[in-house]
Amino acid sequence: MAGKIVFESQSFVLSSGARANPRASTNPAQERARRSPLPVVVGCPRSGTSLLAVMLDSHPEVAVPPETAFIGAVATLRGSNEAVRQSFFEALTADRIPISNWSDFGLDKDLLWRRLEAIDPFTVTAGLRAFYAMYAEGEGKPRYGEKTPGYVFMMPQIAALLPEAHFIHLIRDPGDTVLSWRKTWFAPSQDLRVLGEVWRNNVETGRRAANLVRRYVEVRFEELVLHPERELKRLCEYLSLPWDPVMLDYGPQGAARVERLQGRLHARGPMIPREERTRIHANLTRAPDATRLDVWRREMTAAERSVLEDAAGPLVRELGYAA
Repeated sequence: MAGKIVFESQSFVLSSGARANPRASTNPAQERARRSPLPVVVGCPRSGTSLLAVMLDSHPEVAVPPETAFIGAVATLRGSNEAVRQSFFEALTADRIPISNWSDFGLDKDLLWRRLEAIDPFTVTAGLRAFYAMYAEGEGKPRYGEKTPGYVFMMPQIAALLPEAHFIHLIRDPGDTVLSWRKTWFAPSQDLRVLGEVWRNNVETGRRAANLVRRYVEVRFEELVLHPERELKRLCEYLSLPWDPVMLDYGPQGAARVERLQGRLHARGPMIPREERTRIHANLTRAPDATRLDVWRREMTAAERSVLEDAAGPLVRELGYAA
């Protein structure tokens, strides 16, 4: 059954420069975290990735930062010289959507630079681990995770950089996904056909990548909302985490994350107001809500659903979402 399978396969390996020197970290906590499974939550935007990230972040052992977005900018850096270190630092602290979300992390730039300077020789892998460890330490937790929906297109590269990555692919009904997406500032279109095609591309890309990474599991948004304890216990086992019921009481953690969000400058120029960013994450402060399921049945005509399913292709029926 889809959503219940963990794929174990050969990892995709990039060229040199992606592996960390074992001497790069002498911090025992960082070394333990490096050897622990790293949850990497991916999926089409508005498919429930933020909800799952907050649930995982509520676990006393795991800190999941806000969306990072910067791996795309650093994955192509090669070598271990000072220019790579500087480029890595500049990408992480750029603070421009969609390059980086630095202001959301609550970290000190000078401290990050000192951490990066201590890595010898510097590699992107070691730099990424240093960033995540620094964030986790600030949250008082020994392990860390990652959640950036767009990384669904980078799973093999991330697996090469971070072999400890355990991918979690969120999938949601295309109707509910696109209806939610159209209400945001980052929707790629308002056209149902275009959004259906984008949904299909996201989901198909993630499922194909299952054959290129070591560890991959699917979670349906609908199951996470209806049966959160069951799904979270399954994920805890996958991630070698002890089950903790506090994950179900994620509201306070969600509220704290939303409160920290800042207005952001987009790389293309416009400012994204803080109010807009907090509005689209308001559900993170509330318990799973079954009324968020099958919204398309109330807000979409039969003709609109037909257009959407035609654009989304056979995947809709394959996943059991056909009307």
